[in-house]
Amino acid sequence: MGAKAIFIHGISVFYTLSIGVLSLVRLTDLPKLNTGYDDKIAHFLIYAFLCLTWFLSLYIFKIKSSLLLASLASIMFGAIIEVLQGQLSEYRVTEALDLLANTLGVLVMAVIIHVKKEVIIKKL
Repeated sequence: MGAKAIFIHGISVFYTLSIGVLSLVRLTDLPKLNTGYDDKIAHFLIYAFLCLTWFLSLYIFKIKSSLLLASLASIMFGAIIEVLQGQLSEYRVTEALDLLANTLGVLVMAVIIHVKKEVIIKKL
């Protein structure tokens, strides 16, 4: 296993753990875009990037169906986090619209990766 593979995989693991922790703690004073949909936009972008990091991690380890696995794992992780927010956190609740935003972020990223795969993996 090369240094690049370890680095990419480390980013994926760190990013996933960061999402998990930050999703379950109380966050205050977050910057706002004042769109009325800031939370949903954040969910969309966070989970799109999660899908990308796991795709790269799985692809660099030559895992077959890396895009499908990264997409499914990202969606399942988002669903688990949403349930845990309602069960474990006093500050957070389970929201179906958050799960929808997570899933849409993953699916849009999966389409982008599928269409631009050669460009994305070219420098790996």
